Amino acid sequence: MAMDEIHAELGGKWKLDRSENFDEVLKELGLNILFRKMASVAKPVIEFTVEENIVNLISKVSFFNQVMEFKLNEEYTQSFEGIDMICFSRWEDKKLITEAKPAVEGKGKPQRFQRERINDEIIQTMTVGDVVCTRVFTKMN
Repeated sequence: MAMDEIHAELGGKWKLDRSENFDEVLKELGLNILFRKMASVAKPVIEFTVEENIVNLISKVSFFNQVMEFKLNEEYTQSFEGIDMICFSRWEDKKLITEAKPAVEGKGKPQRFQRERINDEIIQTMTVGDVVCTRVFTKMN
């Protein structure tokens, strides 16, 4: 049932429309100014697909692609900006919530991602420490 809901709510390709506080989250993660400048002008396209019990999330920008493939309610390892993170994703109240913590203590910071569809947009909320960023994606034809 959750996989059908994820497909119905998030399935397809979405492009970044606007961001709020993105540079502050990147700063909190300790990313350098060059990476932050490139990331701030990038307009990623994200694509959600569901195959049996696996969720695929592909994020593409001109200089970087990230592929996440996971089962709900199971731990998995994912690299974020070159740092391995132990992640756990769940579907709750029509929201895809991912909690990520560094695989190696002292390397990286815990992060939380929440993705939900509101009307015709996906609202992605990223939290690192006390810093919160909102990114809004619109559906592509």
